[in-house]
Amino acid sequence: MKILIISANPVTLLFGKVIPFPGSECIIKSSLPEVGLKDFDLLIDLEFEENPERIDQYKKSTLPVLIGSVIQTLNDLNTSLSLIARFNHWPVFINRNCIEVAMVKENEVVFHKLFNQLTIPFYATADVPGFVSARTVSMIINEAFLAREEQVSSADEIDLAMKLGTSYPLGPFEWYNQTGPDRILRLLQKLTDTDQRYQPALSLIEYKANH
Repeated sequence: MKILIISANPVTLLFGKVIPFPGSECIIKSSLPEVGLKDFDLLIDLEFEENPERIDQYKKSTLPVLIGSVIQTLNDLNTSLSLIARFNHWPVFINRNCIEVAMVKENEVVFHKLFNQLTIPFYATADVPGFVSARTVSMIINEAFLAREEQVSSADEIDLAMKLGTSYPLGPFEWYNQTGPDRILRLLQKLTDTDQRYQPALSLIEYKANH
């Protein structure tokens, strides 16, 4: 299997596996090649969230495409007639044992076969912003910012308490810094469109504006 991976940075590990996947050839490019995609069996775009205009080209392709898109859903992108699935590509989440993927029912057979062929464990989720993990962690991060606003504790103490008390691998502020302020705020704002529980904390908005 010949796989094209779009990434601005070197990729040695993906979905918890060393690149190239067994039985595959992986070509890593920083942008889409001008010659087209017909020579590949699968495309994985790790930069899609920053380059959503690529969706127009992906919709025209018959190639299976996996886009790293935590915030925008397949429904948002109107991909129902295309061979496109989205996955959770955020730091920490992307190299867990099991990757979160959203796909339309009509494409399940194709993508299930691809993941099984590459021996990549996956969990099919509903096509919603944030999947399961990113949505949950973003809410926890927001609550941590609210707690600091109310002077419940400092960021370091909140991180330590969550790691010791709940066995989280990272504290909320550590997660925030690794994932990226822009990503967390954009996801919370997207979720707020349908549920006010996700309204970003004022200090989170201010922190993003100043960094």
